Amino acid sequence: MMTLQEIINSINSLPTEDREYLFEFLRQQRIENGRVEILANAQEVMQTFKDGTPKSGSVDELGADLLEEEQTKSEGFWDMTLRFRERMQQENITFDDADFADLRDRSVGRDVEF
Repeated sequence: MMTLQEIINSINSLPTEDREYLFEFLRQQRIENGRVEILANAQEVMQTFKDGTPKSGSVDELGADLLEEEQTKSEGFWDMTLRFRERMQQENITFDDADFADLRDRSVGRDVEF
C-alpha cells in the first residue's frame, strides 16, 4: 500500500494533461458519490413514510433538528485540520511552493452561448 506522500509524488510526476484528467475524474467521482448519498437519503425517507414514523413540526423546528444532527455526526473544520496535520506528521509529508506551482487552472475558460 502506498503512503499519501508516495501518491502525491506520483501525481506530481505525471504530465500536466494526465494530472488534469485525474483531477476531473476525481471531481466526477465526488459528484457520483453525492448522487449515491442523495439516493440513500431518499430511500430512507421513503422507508420512514412506509413505516409511519416521519418527524413532524414547523420548518424552523425541522431546520434546527437537521442542523443539530449534522453537527453531531460531522467533524468541525478545526478537528479535520488537526487530523490532517497529524497524518502529515505520521507520514513525514512535506510541501513546498513547487508542489502548488501548477495547481491553478490558468486557461481562458469556455465559450458561453446565450
